[in-house]
Amino acid sequence: MTSAVDRPRILLVDDEPHILDGLRRQLRRNFEVETAVGAANGLFALKPGQPFEVIVSDFLMPGINGAEFLAAAAKAAPTSTRVLLTGHTSLADAAEAVNQGQVYRMLLKPVDSEDMITTLRECVAQHRLVTAEKELLERTLRGSVKALTDVLSLVSPAAFGRATRMRQVAATILDQMEVEDRWAVELAVEMSQLGVVSLPPNVADKLNSGAQLDQAEQGMVDQLPAVAEKLISPIPRMDPVVDAIRSSRKGFDGSGLPRDGVVGARIPFGARLLRLLVDHDALLTRGLSPADAVGELRDNARYYDPAMLAALGGTPEPASAATRDVAIAELKPGMVLAAAVVSGSGDTLVDAGQEITVGLIARLENMATLEDGVREPLTVRDAGDVSAGSASVPTANG
Repeated sequence: MTSAVDRPRILLVDDEPHILDGLRRQLRRNFEVETAVGAANGLFALKPGQPFEVIVSDFLMPGINGAEFLAAAAKAAPTSTRVLLTGHTSLADAAEAVNQGQVYRMLLKPVDSEDMITTLRECVAQHRLVTAEKELLERTLRGSVKALTDVLSLVSPAAFGRATRMRQVAATILDQMEVEDRWAVELAVEMSQLGVVSLPPNVADKLNSGAQLDQAEQGMVDQLPAVAEKLISPIPRMDPVVDAIRSSRKGFDGSGLPRDGVVGARIPFGARLLRLLVDHDALLTRGLSPADAVGELRDNARYYDPAMLAALGGTPEPASAATRDVAIAELKPGMVLAAAVVSGSGDTLVDAGQEITVGLIARLENMATLEDGVREPLTVRDAGDVSAGSASVPTANG
C-alpha cells in the first residue's frame, strides 16, 4: 500500500455520484482521490497551487462533455495528465477527445480495477516526466537570460540601466492590460538592449546621452534589434521574444523596420510595447519630464498602440523611494543606484538608475583597487523599493 504522503493526487469527474463513490473506493489505497460531480465542479476543483497529477473525466455528461471539460482543464492545469473514461465511444468520439481534450489515455467502461490502477500509475509517471522537463527548462532559460543580461551590465552599464528603466515602465503598462504570454513580453524588454554591445563606444555614448545621431550612426542603431535577435535566437523557446525584438522599431502605422507590410495590431504585442518604451526612455534621457515625454508621444501617436499609449499616460509618477548610503562591500544584487558612482577625481563610472548585479559589484570592487578609486559611500535604493523584478520564464506548457 502506498503511504499517505506519497499518494498521487487524482481528480475524478462524473455526473453520477454513485460511480464516483465506487471509483474512490477502488483507488483510495493507492491515490489521494478527489471527486467532482459534473464539469463545472471539476473546473472549480482546479485551484492554483494545488495541482492534480491526473484528471479523469467521464465522456457523456450533460452540458459540457468530457472532451470539452478536459480541453478547459488543459488550460487551467496544463501539467496534469488527462484520462477519458467512457462507455459510449466511436471513432469520431475518440478523435474529438484526443484532439480537443488533449487526452493521454482513453478507458472503456467497465474498467477492471487493476487496469485502472495500472493506467493511473502510468499517467502519474507521465506527469512527473513533464514536470521534471519543465523544471529543467526553467532553470536553463533563467540561467541563459541572467548570463546575457549580466554581461550587458558589465559591457554597457548604460544600456543595462535603460533596460531596467524600461522594464519598470513596462510593468505598470502591462498591469493595466490583458496580456497573453506576459513572460515573453517582459523578457523582450529585458533583453532588448543586448544589441548595444555591437556599437562603437562613441556611438553608444551618444545614444546613452540622447545626443543627435548622424545618418550612419542612426543606421547602426536601427540594426540593434537584428543584433539582439542573433544573440537570443539560439536559446530554446524564445521565438516570441525574438519576434518582439525583431519588429521593435516598427510604428503602429506600419512605418519603420522591418518593411514587411504588417500594420497595427498584427504587429507582435511585445514589439508595439518596445517601440513605445524605447521612444519614451529616449525622451526622458533628453531631459523631458514624464508629463512632457508623454505629451510628445501623443503628438506622434500614429507610431504607437493607442491602448498602450493611454496606459502609459494614465500611469502616475512614482513616489520617491527612500535611499541610503552604503559601502561597496555592502552592495547586494537587486539594489538600484540612486546617484551616479564617481571616481576619486569625479569622473562618472556608473550612471544613476543602474541595477546592482553580481557582475557590477565585482567591477566596482576592481575599480576601487585602482589609483583613482571609487568615491564612497554609494547612494542606493533597496531591492524592495524597486518596481517589477526580472521577468519569469516560461514553463514547459507556458
